[in-house]
Amino acid sequence: MIKIKQKNIRGIFPIIYSFFNKDNTIDHKLMIDQLSVIKKMNPNGIACLGLATEVNKLTFKEKKFIIELIRKETSADLPLAITIKGNNLKEYKNLINISKSNKADWIILQPLIKKNTNDKDCYEFFSNLLHHTGDTLVGIQNAKEYIGVGLNTNQIINLYKRFSNFRVIKGETSSVHVEQIIKQYPKDLFVFNGRGGQEIIDNLKVGCKGIIPATEMSDYFIKIYNLIEQNKEERALKIYKNILPGIVFVMQSIDTLICYGKRVLAHRMGIKEVYDRKPFLEVTKYGNNISKIIAKNLGSF
Repeated sequence: MIKIKQKNIRGIFPIIYSFFNKDNTIDHKLMIDQLSVIKKMNPNGIACLGLATEVNKLTFKEKKFIIELIRKETSADLPLAITIKGNNLKEYKNLINISKSNKADWIILQPLIKKNTNDKDCYEFFSNLLHHTGDTLVGIQNAKEYIGVGLNTNQIINLYKRFSNFRVIKGETSSVHVEQIIKQYPKDLFVFNGRGGQEIIDNLKVGCKGIIPATEMSDYFIKIYNLIEQNKEERALKIYKNILPGIVFVMQSIDTLICYGKRVLAHRMGIKEVYDRKPFLEVTKYGNNISKIIAKNLGSF
């Protein structure tokens, strides 16, 4: 049986950033402070180890540390989604086991990308890995726009039919495209669309169950989601219009998100210094000033 009722997999799942010390280690205190901020938002869940968490820059031990830290610092009542991204198949399986032992409510599989990896390789990799997930609810990150490889609709439906625990898609596409593909999916194959909250209202209107944004604006996304649930679209749209310039600035690329999205969050939290882990987009004085303006508009936590 699947560990959590699928009906609870909906809404806004803020995904955490990785904060680093000057010596390039993970900043334990700031990670806990960030989790405290998220908990105060009253989100539908919490997520970690995706692109915003800079998962590609983390060691296996650091990934394990973050999983264990979140589970320690958050209530078991708060659904936990863990993105699984390793350097090889063994690491993927170990991370799945660690996620299970820390009572992850669902896991999101990213593809293993090597030189010349294509869409067929991606399908075969997911097929192999899903055998190892057991009864844990599984989502697949299908983000060809950002990652470069992905699954087509037929491949997704084939995996859905073969694995009863594969019931979520995490996408990164336009509302126009997601509206079309949702029509082709079974009703119990849930879709979360991302892109940092772009088109959040349209995504929810066409059938997406929620989004997994980074922390810096998640409190506003939670308000928007709750208003849409209450059929108060005009109020939700007013909030969206207010934060849209910030979304556009932060979501120009994944590198921009990590550089400036994290700084928007830092300014809102009152953090004076942000240390980056290589490789990273070099912050500019102008860019940081824009981050401060966006943070001031959003307000402190």
